[in-house]
Amino acid sequence: MFESMSVGRRRSRDDEPAQREAPDANPDERHRPVIGLALGGGGARGLCHIGVMRVLEEEGIGVDVVSGTSMGGLIGAFIAAGYTSAQMTEIATDLRWTKLIDWSPLSGRLINTKGFERWLSDVLPATFEELEMPLVLTATDITDGRIHYSQSGDLITALRATTAYPGAIEPIAVGAARLVDGGLLNQIPVDGALFLGAHRVLAVNATPLARVDHRREDAGSPRLKLRVGTIKELMRAVDVMQAQLTMARLSFYKPDVLLDPVIAGVEITDFHKADQAIEAGEHVAREHRDTLRSLVGP
Repeated sequence: MFESMSVGRRRSRDDEPAQREAPDANPDERHRPVIGLALGGGGARGLCHIGVMRVLEEEGIGVDVVSGTSMGGLIGAFIAAGYTSAQMTEIATDLRWTKLIDWSPLSGRLINTKGFERWLSDVLPATFEELEMPLVLTATDITDGRIHYSQSGDLITALRATTAYPGAIEPIAVGAARLVDGGLLNQIPVDGALFLGAHRVLAVNATPLARVDHRREDAGSPRLKLRVGTIKELMRAVDVMQAQLTMARLSFYKPDVLLDPVIAGVEITDFHKADQAIEAGEHVAREHRDTLRSLVGP
């Protein structure tokens, strides 16, 4: 099921994901608040979520509902399907991510969506209803500029939509909508976790805005430096806009804990650095152990 929210107008209840009852707790756990995860996108950087889960498991902090965008949505689906951090680490480090890369001059796309879809079908259930815990995924309709939430029905299509990075992966058609990466409008979907019944939300930002060191580059031809510099400026401009939008949304939907892992030297396409991204997530979670423990407090 896809539900939409337009940008720049007053929200109504119809704009929100359908609210669900909090998951049933075991008798011994009824005193514990419902814990939600809100996992942000970031390509290879989003693998840091696995490291955060590793620490949550060590601390015995159970997760009840998950919401995610882009890579955060993909990792969230694995968590909701019952995968442990050890299993996700094995997949992330052993998977030949390059087998999903299929640059075709005819399609003009970077990712072979058929191969990606087959892989998703091999490792995850076909529907949201088959998951072990509630999950909500976000996508962006580039036709009318609205946020779409998916929380039931076809899981594979929803995952393809939330990870459809504009320009690299073709948009996913759902009715009249053309859906792409949810990070364009809702990078860290705290609201999704709240609407699924979370009492407390842990949010993980895989793409915190870092300061740029504008060092002068003397090597290379002037034409090459101009072309590379232009691309970097465009990417930086997108990062700045996305960071500002993310902070604005987090001011409306405030997580109880927000982790900003430092993932130095890992870009969104650096899947060969999976270990480094996972370790960054583990490191920041260990630094905030006491804060994480407060999630399950009174």
